[in-house]
Amino acid sequence: MKNRLARQVRRVGVTDRGATGRRYDYADAFEVRLPGPDPYTPEAWVRAGLNATPGWVDRVVGLLGFSEAPASSADHVSGFRIVESGPEMIHLETSLPLMHVVLVGRRVGPTRRMLTTLVRYERPVLARLVFAIVGIGHRWAVPRVLTGKVSAG
Repeated sequence: MKNRLARQVRRVGVTDRGATGRRYDYADAFEVRLPGPDPYTPEAWVRAGLNATPGWVDRVVGLLGFSEAPASSADHVSGFRIVESGPEMIHLETSLPLMHVVLVGRRVGPTRRMLTTLVRYERPVLARLVFAIVGIGHRWAVPRVLTGKVSAG
C-alpha cells in the first residue's frame, strides 16, 4: 500500500499560509489523499518519512551542511529545527551555507496530507546550481515523506 500510495502523490499549487508574504527562490507543494482518516499528526508522518530516507540521501544533504544540525530530537527532525508543531501542522526550518529551507507539513483534511517546501538562496548563483541537482532528489523524496507512517496493511 505504501508504494502504491507514494505513486499517488501529486504536485499542487503553493497555497500554504506560511508561504504568503515570504521571499523565496523556489517553492513547491505536494499532496496525497489517504484511503481513510489519518491517525497521525504531521510531526509523526514527517519524522517517519524523513527518517526512512535512504543513506545516500543523508550523505548528499550532509554535504550541504545538514550534518551540523542535530539529526533528530524533541526540537529537531533530520537536521531541521521545529518552529511549530501541532495536531494539524508542523513547520520546520534550517539555515545552510547556500540556502534557507522551510518545510510545512499539513493535515489538509481527514484524508489529505500536504508538504510545502520553500527555499531562499543565500548564495544565489552557487545555490541554483546545487539545487538544480538536489531538487531532483527532493522531488523523489517528497512522496516518501508524505506517506510516512502509512502501514502496508
